[in-house]
Amino acid sequence: MSKIFNVRLPNAAPAEYSAQQFDQLVRSLEQIVLQLNSTYTSIPDQNASAASAWFGAGGGSAGGGFAGPVRGFQASTGILLPYAMLMSEEDQENVGTTSENIITFDSPIFEYGIEVGSHTAVFTGEIDDGAGSAGTVLDVTAVTSGTLLTGMTITGTGITAGTRIVAQVSGTTGGVGVYTVSTSQLVASTTINGSRASKLIFDYPGQYLVTFRTQVSNQDNSVGEFEIWAKNTGVNYPLSNTRFDLLTRKSASIWSHAVPSINGIFTVNDATTEYLEIAWWSDRSGAFLEYYPAGTSPTRPAIPSVIMTIAFISAEMY
Repeated sequence: MSKIFNVRLPNAAPAEYSAQQFDQLVRSLEQIVLQLNSTYTSIPDQNASAASAWFGAGGGSAGGGFAGPVRGFQASTGILLPYAMLMSEEDQENVGTTSENIITFDSPIFEYGIEVGSHTAVFTGEIDDGAGSAGTVLDVTAVTSGTLLTGMTITGTGITAGTRIVAQVSGTTGGVGVYTVSTSQLVASTTINGSRASKLIFDYPGQYLVTFRTQVSNQDNSVGEFEIWAKNTGVNYPLSNTRFDLLTRKSASIWSHAVPSINGIFTVNDATTEYLEIAWWSDRSGAFLEYYPAGTSPTRPAIPSVIMTIAFISAEMY
């Protein structure tokens, strides 16, 4: 945009302006509008940079604007706040009636500023029945990196796909010791990788609205209980637990179902260290989070075992 030249405004009048002066003022404004329309050129990079600085670092007449957690201003869409929709397209089994289960995610539908992170471990171990035959005993003799956790999916030479760590029986917590796995097999000593994609990581501090729904099925021929709660960086989030009743199965091959739906506000104070996880427990060994494939007659979409949505709501934390 260039300077505005050759605009002659009417002289100040001691009392009232004449019709000629008003006419001169109108003509002057027309010249200004004409010059603005014919010389202005948008500079998107500068516009986006200035807007990002204002929204991201604070601006306005009173040092306002938005606080640091808001990022991602785009000239075409405005402010882009952190958000995510995450799902799981697999069954999630109950590791035991005296253990907590941690929900994992494998299908990010969309995400910005929020992503799924994994706990990982590399270790040496063998799987048998404790006496040299096929079984579910995992004997870990050395840990190269990380910490072993229940719910971890393990991979390695000869290990059955989808095998998970169910519980630790003895030894150093998360380290060398004896564990139980979900699938019976015979595996000689080998290097094993463990992974659990359960950590919800936030790029920016602030308060987030978290909503999640689980597809709970009960295979047991008994009623039961189901509880679900939040964990902040491995520690139970206070007053976040909710209990549901599970009905007995419908038949020997048709399970009962419940769909707990929970929402709450999760506060992230330090985005470099904090993460959110969702835990659940049931007193029925046959309770699990069930994934249903797409149906037919009529055509129906698949049912995820877990759906979670997260939206940034405030940079202010109390």
